[in-house]
Amino acid sequence: MKMRLIVVLLFICPVLVFAKIGGGDIKYKPKNASPVIFRHEYHVNLKGQKCTNCHFHLFQTAAKSYKMNMQALTKGDFCGKCHNGKEAFDLKLRENCSKCHQE
Repeated sequence: MKMRLIVVLLFICPVLVFAKIGGGDIKYKPKNASPVIFRHEYHVNLKGQKCTNCHFHLFQTAAKSYKMNMQALTKGDFCGKCHNGKEAFDLKLRENCSKCHQE
């Protein structure tokens, strides 16, 4: 029994240590705007956010049916929950557009 536990731990621990948070980047392609790349690793590792800060409150991991657009964001939905000028840069300011929208 102990041997099985040791073998399982030997396989699981390296996977946990080297696993990418959130599965990497997500590319959004909004209509009439440049693409937006969301970087899980940046938000989790560098900014110290927890997965539960967004999932399942602001984003459903497998759902593609939510209506994410700038109107929703500026009302404090999705990214706008934190990007409000207090917790993170204000997405309502035109000079911040290029922080998310990449050519």
